[in-house]
Amino acid sequence: MIAFFLVFSANAQDSTMDARAVVLLDRMSEVIGDLSSCSFQLKTGVDIPDPTKGIIREYSVHDVHIVGPNKMHVHTRGPKEEFGYWYNTDMLMFYSFTGNTYGFIETPDNIVETMDMVNKDYNVDFPAGDFFYPSFTDDLMEYSESIYYMGLVHFDGKDYHHIVAKGTDKHIQIWIHNDTFALPARYVIHEKKDGETLQFEGIFSNWKLNPELPEAIFDFVAPENARRLNIVSKSSTY
Repeated sequence: MIAFFLVFSANAQDSTMDARAVVLLDRMSEVIGDLSSCSFQLKTGVDIPDPTKGIIREYSVHDVHIVGPNKMHVHTRGPKEEFGYWYNTDMLMFYSFTGNTYGFIETPDNIVETMDMVNKDYNVDFPAGDFFYPSFTDDLMEYSESIYYMGLVHFDGKDYHHIVAKGTDKHIQIWIHNDTFALPARYVIHEKKDGETLQFEGIFSNWKLNPELPEAIFDFVAPENARRLNIVSKSSTY
């Protein structure tokens, strides 16, 4: 699985928090939190260290559909595998289109708790999952030394607010649409790890707000010839 959480990890010290940046981040989180449903596409690039070839950039495309508080479907097309997740109330189903294998995990009955549990126990992350946490701004402030508003930037024919958060081990940049909805457009993370700086990026597109999504897209039925996997948590004993 490929990770796309921002994964805040550095303790804040003497911090400088730009009030305008905080207001924009809060506005973004409030809009996302008020949605009853949404769909978007996320294109990601992730740096993967290779012992012989150095740092390799891998790209993936994720189509995400969410109905709050307890339904989600993610379809990912990555460099090595195509797979999907189907979450509906108390069960997360996984299916690999590449390997024709599937498995399931019993989960809590809301998306945020499910993402927390599955990430902690199974090392499974979800595309840009942190943006859907109600505590997104507070978490970013807690684990950043400083947050700055860099002003408006123009690309792809639109204006975006540019925000930078600097931590001990991570440097995070976020671009937010300069419009009524103030949704995230792009993020870039530079992370120091094992003496190297790795970059993670994500570009959002095709946002749909409060669409009527068919109930059937959140249910998964395994093909008859698919092989079932036993998905084991990190805490399981053998």
